Amino acid sequence: MNRKKTEYIALYLLVFGAILLLGILVRWLVLLGGMDEFSATVAFFATVVVLSALYISFQMILNEFLLQPLQKFLLRFRTFQQTEVVEEENVALVESTPRPLEYEVLRANVLAEQERASQAKLDRVLDYTRQTMVAYMSEEDLECLCGYITEYSLRDTLSEYAPLKTDAQLKSIDIMHFGWNIGKAFGKPRLQTAAFIKKVFAHTLRDSEISTIERKMSHTETECRIKLNGKIL
Repeated sequence: MNRKKTEYIALYLLVFGAILLLGILVRWLVLLGGMDEFSATVAFFATVVVLSALYISFQMILNEFLLQPLQKFLLRFRTFQQTEVVEEENVALVESTPRPLEYEVLRANVLAEQERASQAKLDRVLDYTRQTMVAYMSEEDLECLCGYITEYSLRDTLSEYAPLKTDAQLKSIDIMHFGWNIGKAFGKPRLQTAAFIKKVFAHTLRDSEISTIERKMSHTETECRIKLNGKIL
């Protein structure tokens, strides 16, 4: 129990103790006046109830019309002082801290815009990948492929990729067309894209050298399932 609660309890005990004493005094006076015990008891309880009600009403009026306005005034005054201090600190901070150069702000905005554009490009390529390859790959391999493509879009060097399996319906030219489409979307060199799909689709392209893939990946052939598409973006 904290100190404030203890003070409130002590105050209430003091006040209601005084009210009880007054009630006992009134009862004694009633008996002294020749009234019976019942009347004296009624007078005692009436005195206690009335005085208690008057005290509670007085407390409510005091709190409503004096304490609350006073507290609000003090709170506003304290807030005003704190606001002044904060404003002074902000002014001092602005005066002491050099403003960012226009070049730095412009550079940050341009880099942020480039990052948004790069992410939007990657999202479109991944959507194309899922729509194109969903009929020819398992769900697990398709998600792995999307992960490989994401990494490929962010790096110029190739990682070691675990080869993925595709449906037998896809021929080597289909994979080459798919590689050309995503490589063109990212603006990657043909040789780099050829090396990428050679690693990822090692089984399907087992009989094709990287130089052959680089040369043939944009060839148009009538019998293929994946067409050349320069409109991914």
